[in-house]
Amino acid sequence: MREIDKKRKHSSGEPSGIGLFAKKPRTSSEFTDLEISLVTGDSHTFLYIKVDGEDKLYASGKNNCGQLGLGDETQRNKWTEVTQLGVIMIEKVMAGGLHSILIGKDKDGNDKLYACGRNFEGQLGLGHNEHRDKWTKVPFPKGFTIENVLAGGDHSFLQGKGKDGEDKIYASGSNMHGQLGLGNFTKRTEWTEVTLPRGFSVEKVLVGDYHSILKGKGKNGEDKLYASGSNHFGQLGLGDTTDRDQWTEVDIPQGFRLEKALVGSCHSILKGKSKDGEDKLYACGYNLYGQLGLGDKDDRNEWTAVPLPRNFTIQKVMAGGSHSFLKGKGKDGEDKLYASGYNYYGQLGLGDTKDRDKWTEVTQPEGFTIEKVLGGYGHSILKGKGKGGEDKLYASGWNNYGQLGLGDTKNRDKWTEVPIADLIKKSQKDVNDRKQEDDVSEASGSSSFSMGLNPRDYIF
Repeated sequence: MREIDKKRKHSSGEPSGIGLFAKKPRTSSEFTDLEISLVTGDSHTFLYIKVDGEDKLYASGKNNCGQLGLGDETQRNKWTEVTQLGVIMIEKVMAGGLHSILIGKDKDGNDKLYACGRNFEGQLGLGHNEHRDKWTKVPFPKGFTIENVLAGGDHSFLQGKGKDGEDKIYASGSNMHGQLGLGNFTKRTEWTEVTLPRGFSVEKVLVGDYHSILKGKGKNGEDKLYASGSNHFGQLGLGDTTDRDQWTEVDIPQGFRLEKALVGSCHSILKGKSKDGEDKLYACGYNLYGQLGLGDKDDRNEWTAVPLPRNFTIQKVMAGGSHSFLKGKGKDGEDKLYASGYNYYGQLGLGDTKDRDKWTEVTQPEGFTIEKVLGGYGHSILKGKGKGGEDKLYASGWNNYGQLGLGDTKNRDKWTEVPIADLIKKSQKDVNDRKQEDDVSEASGSSSFSMGLNPRDYIF
């Protein structure tokens, strides 16, 4: 559900193992390409490790509908490897409320789409409403090239290009509030083409629990926003609280240059610059817990300027369930993290469970440099580097289902290190062993292909 914003990285899929007689096996320290990524759903989490172009996917947390794709409905409180996918290079994983979707490539470079979890509203796009506890191959429109996949509360979108290179969006799932933008309130169990506003070029699709927003450009290259779905709390920024079942243009604050739009469960945030080049933040929607950072707990149905911490330069904004984070730099260039909103489970990482209605500085783990912040319904995870440059994860908040990957179900109100070093070593060893096996096969006159999946990612 929370957008996992990595660039797609393609691979030829060709085995690149070590020559059987020419070289010694590599040690893990000799791997040159290592990526660690995360994606958080409402109460489940995926950890993606890519080693030299080969994939490993691990899952933890709530699994009551099979949303972890492990072939059962048993929750996991520690990272459990997903082994069912087989030969596929994963490009993106998205976690929604209780469902998960991933896109990737097969060994011939063809797009592949898989889904698992809750499907009562048809959000998996399979043409029916039966849940899946295993990653299930999902058919998608012919002539369509998938560029992105989005998972909301109970609805999903595919974003990409048609056969002539034109922008295309397809939707599936719950449409109770009109969140699919189809001009009605009828749910869809298979991918249905969404009619886009005329003269509009889509850059990004954003999904909350029951609302959706399109960010892009008008025919003259100007910034444009369109919204559809639930507007009970004013989260569409239209100045009222009436739901919309079709894409409705959203007025962008005057003199504001839009850079990024984000959505939480029922609130929305815009990040950008004023005409003078100053950082600006606008928010609307649900604010019962202070997640808009406005210093109060009143909902807003129109874009409202958010006061920012003094001497702070914004780099990134994260909108979780009912909480929000700002990541950036202080006046001397030091890393800074601020939080506001719902903190019942300790998801703000402030050492308590008290909600905040204004931006409150978060003490970061010592020696840790933050790269990304991710948020689910009641949990948050920091991804970054340790003082030695090693990959590190820290988590805080709701852990009733083990979604923090800490090996227990105890909530945390402070940033707690998530153990991943052994998983990285195992992934490196598995890839090295697999490549050596390929070399043996090649030396004996046979060949094989595997992506080492025996998966990918994120948000912000």
